[in-house]
Amino acid sequence: MTVTEVANGRPTGRKFRWLAIGIVLAIGLYSGGWYLAADQLEKRVTSYLTEKQTAGFGGECTDLEVRGFPFRIGLFCDKIRLDDTRLGASASFGALRTAAQVYQPGRAVIELDGPAEVRVSPDVSISADWTLLHASLAATMSGIDRTSLAYDNLTGTVRAPLIGDSLGFGAAHGEVHLRKNGTDVDAALSVDKLDLRPHQGPSFAPPVDIAADLTVVDQAEWLQASGFSPQMLRGTKGELRQLSLDAGAGMSLKLKGPFSVDDQGLISGEFSLTMTDIVAWRENLVKAVPEETDLINDIANMLTALAGGKNEATVKLNVRDGTAFLAFIPIGVLPAL
Repeated sequence: MTVTEVANGRPTGRKFRWLAIGIVLAIGLYSGGWYLAADQLEKRVTSYLTEKQTAGFGGECTDLEVRGFPFRIGLFCDKIRLDDTRLGASASFGALRTAAQVYQPGRAVIELDGPAEVRVSPDVSISADWTLLHASLAATMSGIDRTSLAYDNLTGTVRAPLIGDSLGFGAAHGEVHLRKNGTDVDAALSVDKLDLRPHQGPSFAPPVDIAADLTVVDQAEWLQASGFSPQMLRGTKGELRQLSLDAGAGMSLKLKGPFSVDDQGLISGEFSLTMTDIVAWRENLVKAVPEETDLINDIANMLTALAGGKNEATVKLNVRDGTAFLAFIPIGVLPAL
């Protein structure tokens, strides 16, 4: 080593010191940026909930906190409460947990705990609980591109004047998926072991598995902020690729075809309906709704006749302004959406 090297220090030593200083500065800047972003996120959520109160929409996120440092960022609340005076509705939920990777802020996951209580005027209330409710979303600068929701072991009760006594419901598992497809929205949902029963007494029928796959035309704005509403299907049209019900033991039902919904919420469409084990469907439906025995028997007899006496039928089901027709004979009225 020369006298000059000793006086000036080794080049490698100076490089290491500058590298260490750079790392410390980068960590400091990153940490400061993360906490600044967390502070802004917390303030914006609080400000958003406050501003919405003037428009009739109120909300509360109890013990709001931003967590996830260093590589994630997300909102955490001990309890969620929502109030919408415009619709006369309110809802409360358990703890909320959200998380997004710092390098992918447009992709987030959400977990929400029960129990949930939802009230809608006049005199409609829903209580529900679950073991897991998990959602995810992928967003761009123009809004949400796709979103999914899944739940396990859902149970609950619906109380409403139209159903008289309260109605209990349960499902082992369920999923909902929405995605933008150009200007359209693709939707898919499934429910495993759906069980409906009165407040006191046995289930109406054996649990069923339900699956649906459809496209709604020109409704990509649903995935934008505040795009959902109770009457959002009115004035729309689309294609039902498949709606299936599987009650086990060979009992299944499948429906597909184009549909439209008018401004009053009445459905119209031309569907292909396939039903297997007509006899078993007749027996179970008569037990579930005995007051409609005559109608159920008439429909079952008609299906059997159209199938040439077989126990499985594929027929055309026409729906016009909410009224369903089978071979030009009205068989029921669908509720407005």
